[in-house]
Amino acid sequence: MRTLKSLFTPIAVSIAIILAQPSASAKPPEHKAQISLRHFLKQVDLTDSQRQDVRLLMQQNRATKDTYQPDQESTREVVRNLIQTDEWHETDISSALEAELHLQAQLMWLNIQTQHQIWLTLNEAQKAQILTELNITSEEAYIENALDENAHNELKQQNEEHRQGKHEMHQEQRQKKLIAALNLSDEQQALLVSQRAAEKADREAHKPAHQTLKAEFIGLITAENLGEPDWIALQAQTQTSQFEHAFTRAKNQYTFWNSLSSEQQHTLQEIITKQQREQKRRPRFGRKDES
Repeated sequence: MRTLKSLFTPIAVSIAIILAQPSASAKPPEHKAQISLRHFLKQVDLTDSQRQDVRLLMQQNRATKDTYQPDQESTREVVRNLIQTDEWHETDISSALEAELHLQAQLMWLNIQTQHQIWLTLNEAQKAQILTELNITSEEAYIENALDENAHNELKQQNEEHRQGKHEMHQEQRQKKLIAALNLSDEQQALLVSQRAAEKADREAHKPAHQTLKAEFIGLITAENLGEPDWIALQAQTQTSQFEHAFTRAKNQYTFWNSLSSEQQHTLQEIITKQQREQKRRPRFGRKDES
């Protein structure tokens, strides 16, 4: 199921991303639990008929999501304008974030439905293969591998730490370039660092919840019957934390924006505009290698 990808960058990992991304789209740790089958489909031997079915489902998903594009751009613009101002309007920003989160929930449900439909195109052997890749095993397999569990978990943790280390190093490099481009003062850099540290601590605190939700998201996609009430119940679990995360991010964005001089704001806006153009040129989910 998707998160299906998208949606979680730390506050201040990149100065441009801080303000270029919609506050509600800088997803809280819960959304990382979402799963996309696209990667796993590449490891399964699909029939020509299945490939065609998957391609059609992705095309339909994309066409439907395209109808949401005007509303997405509108809500993002409202939030951005409320952030890039010299006065904080809490009621207005709260309403705008709620509207943005509601729209995202609709898109997430659409993606969940598409992932579930793709799942139903698979035969039992293919499903078993993907479940294995998702680290969901039967009780018998769990018992058989119990003796190797500690070693497996240790290796898994080492791989995750290595991946996270490379990711953070890449983001640090991007941040340094942007700090240089904006010529931030020591005080401005300190603000940036403190915001990043707070968000990193929040991600760490949510790791256990993330693992639990990941299993629940997988359960939704791989169920024989997908019911919207199940999705609504799962969404309700994270609704409050989503809003709190988006609100905190928006407030941080506002604080950082107002710490900049007018010249720095102009430079940052140019960077944001450039990144937005590049993002529009990137292929989206299902554009390439759909089968």
